[in-house]
Amino acid sequence: MTTYQDILNSFYSRFQSTKLLPEGLVKEFFNQALGDFEIDLYPLGWNIESQEFDEILERSIINLLGRLMYASYLSREVDRIVKLTNIVGKDISLTGMGDSKRFSMMKLAEEESKINEMKSKLKTSSYYE
Repeated sequence: MTTYQDILNSFYSRFQSTKLLPEGLVKEFFNQALGDFEIDLYPLGWNIESQEFDEILERSIINLLGRLMYASYLSREVDRIVKLTNIVGKDISLTGMGDSKRFSMMKLAEEESKINEMKSKLKTSSYYE
């Protein structure tokens, strides 16, 4: 059976961070990824008690779930950077982070494009049925 840890390994392999993400936040990224996958494609049979799927998932599905989690992480990072770049006060102004915002948004758009491509490859086409 494919476990939660298998999906986490795929997620953590996508970026390098010096800070450890809170477990509750990572779990929420997983829940969002699972929900997005099941809305767009098909149910995966996640067992909450055993923290594993009912069957062994294909590597492409594990990869996609990790990417969906990473897209949630990137979305949160973009939001954080946008808030930082909008700080302007009487004594402080943070305006040099415009490039960070632009690059983060480009990375998020790139991930979302790759996710949509992978989802379309996993869909069964009813065109030929």
